[in-house]
Amino acid sequence: MNMKNDINFTRLIRKIILTLAVVFIVIWSMGPVIWIIISSISPIVELYSVPPHWIPHNPTLRNYIDLLIIGRGFRGATVVPAVEAFRRGLMNSVILATGTTIFAALISSITGYVFSRLEFPLKNLLFFIIIAVIPIPGWVVLITIYLIFANLNLLNTLHGLILLFVTYRIPIDTWLMKSYFEAIPKELEEAAMIDGCRRLEALFKVILPVSLPGIVAVLIVSFLTTWNSFLAPLILTFTEEAKPITVVISEFIGQYFVEWDLMSAGATIAIIPPFIFAFLFQKYLVQGLTAGAIKR
Repeated sequence: MNMKNDINFTRLIRKIILTLAVVFIVIWSMGPVIWIIISSISPIVELYSVPPHWIPHNPTLRNYIDLLIIGRGFRGATVVPAVEAFRRGLMNSVILATGTTIFAALISSITGYVFSRLEFPLKNLLFFIIIAVIPIPGWVVLITIYLIFANLNLLNTLHGLILLFVTYRIPIDTWLMKSYFEAIPKELEEAAMIDGCRRLEALFKVILPVSLPGIVAVLIVSFLTTWNSFLAPLILTFTEEAKPITVVISEFIGQYFVEWDLMSAGATIAIIPPFIFAFLFQKYLVQGLTAGAIKR
């Protein structure tokens, strides 16, 4: 009886520890997001109040109105209204994330299929080289990329950034798609080819529709990675024509003053598109990232 009580007590302790750990992780992860949302509806006076408080005494949507409609000047000047810079940055991020996602998914689907199904000389070596590129930090090659972009007149251009992000995404997306294609029985495409389909027709008409969860996983990861990119656009862009939303929000930090109210409202708005995108396709994300782990 005592042994049974000891086992139940041990299980209870484990559940309590696990629950506390989960609560801590949730608070640690969601705390900054909640604080940003609260700050976005707080007057500027309350943002500087000491001690800070979680619940705003006079909540307001003035920050969103200034950011999206009125266009209050920032960084100590009114030559670049906040509304103009923010709208342009938001549009640039949509173009960058969408363009990168589409091209990366298309190219990685083909390269992943090639490495998973075809046999050709130096196949394993080429795939190893592609995989070896993944761990290299992006900031290591930024100086080289800057010089190349300068010589090719790609600085401060959206198509230049899309080219960069697609190149960055192809190795890991190829790896993901290769793993997913390897989990699909070869008999599917063989049956399609027996029915008269060429290999590319079998890929686009049979394999890709079956691979929808894997493709959606690549789309989501590519979209979120590109949307959240900051360092490369910060270095490679210098006007509102090409700056994404992440860089625009950082420019609310001036030399003598920080526009915490506009920054918080901008960050809250910037969170919405990737959140909706990930929420709508989360089922496919889980399926796509785990399917390649099972061999059939």
